[in-house]
Amino acid sequence: MIKKLVKIIVLSICCNQVSAATCSCAGVPLLSSMEASSADSGKWYLSVTYEEHNINDLVSGSDDINDETERARESRSLLLQADYGVNESWSITGMLTYIDHRRQIGISQGSFAEAKGLGDGLILVKYTPQRINLFSSWEYSFGFGSKIPLGDDDYKINSVSVSEDLQPSSGSYSWLAWGYVTYAFDQAARSQIFLSANTSINNENGRNYQFGNEYNFSVGTSYHLQNDWAISAQVRYRESLPDERADVTIPNTGGEWVDFMPAIQYQLNQSSGIKLAARIPLYRNLEGAIQFTTSDSISLTYSYAL
Repeated sequence: MIKKLVKIIVLSICCNQVSAATCSCAGVPLLSSMEASSADSGKWYLSVTYEEHNINDLVSGSDDINDETERARESRSLLLQADYGVNESWSITGMLTYIDHRRQIGISQGSFAEAKGLGDGLILVKYTPQRINLFSSWEYSFGFGSKIPLGDDDYKINSVSVSEDLQPSSGSYSWLAWGYVTYAFDQAARSQIFLSANTSINNENGRNYQFGNEYNFSVGTSYHLQNDWAISAQVRYRESLPDERADVTIPNTGGEWVDFMPAIQYQLNQSSGIKLAARIPLYRNLEGAIQFTTSDSISLTYSYAL
């Protein structure tokens, strides 16, 4: 485990701060992939992110359990994001996702299941009353918006609907609230610390299923090196309430997670850059007798400013 941790830290430390995660379904990130800062007035910020999310740890409460089922579960996602600065204080963020969920149980025939397609979308309006400038070392921003179901939430294999955790879309709207504050240690803002928080209030979908509401808090730091490299790292706390179907609690859903999220970025030119980031579990305390949960995830982002 130590060797794995060191390897991922070396490969994936980050520069641009990222807000804590709010999942659309089955561990698919939306707010977690959104850049924390707001776009400048009249400017566009575009990005595309590819993420691989492995969900192979078997946990009972806060204890790891040996999995003898030969089960393998992963989600691959492509996220397209656009930010536009309306003026110096207001900006708008929109996001689209494409999801590929895969699950393998043992090696028997018919044990493999895959569901893919358009996932959920997101739209967020941000208000930034204070930015880092020559007269202030502080920046803070607030946002409100909605997660929008765009894809299939009744995906079928051989005429049988797959489980909720495999559906490409959650099938329900969610209300989102987000906040962010950072402090720069120098006038050029090369070294910063930041706090972020967000919540997702989820509604029931057409299949009478409701994903549990989520609450996230993170603290981190970033540092821009002398050349075109920058690094950052954050620790995130996430709480998810149990899922429900027709107001009945679903067993073995919900819990608490603490993750370490490092990343590294390289500035290709004045307009574009690439970023490699990872998520490493530090602590889990999950509801019910037993749950499969995140083992690790890694993402690669290309961004372009207009």
